Amino acid sequence: MPEIKRMEPLSMRGVIAIHQELQARYGRGSLEVDMAQLDLALMRAVKFACDGKRTMRSRLGAGYAWALLNMRPFAEGNESVALAAMVTYLEMNGFTWNCGEVEETAMVLRAAAKEMKESEWEAWVLRNVGKS
Repeated sequence: MPEIKRMEPLSMRGVIAIHQELQARYGRGSLEVDMAQLDLALMRAVKFACDGKRTMRSRLGAGYAWALLNMRPFAEGNESVALAAMVTYLEMNGFTWNCGEVEETAMVLRAAAKEMKESEWEAWVLRNVGKS
């Protein structure tokens, strides 16, 4: 029987650490966090992805980013945190992110501006995920 790897979810502490690192590196902006919105975003992503499909882990990565982009728990930097959290989650779970910066920036900005549906976001993420 093949070994089933335990899924490593993102934690609130982990996402906050990603936000703090990005703000320290790129923006000296606000570190303010709406903890309730962040908690809801992370829970929503898990609920969305846990339907037993074989792409569940990749879909969870997409769900984390989508929820962070749309629930906007941080005063500043939601777009960069969403992308970094998604890529971090994928890498923690044995996947690679195979997308160039120009395309990912355009897609993140479109999603944040509500110019796409969640199903489009998910399909785009799944097309750009590979196994490591």
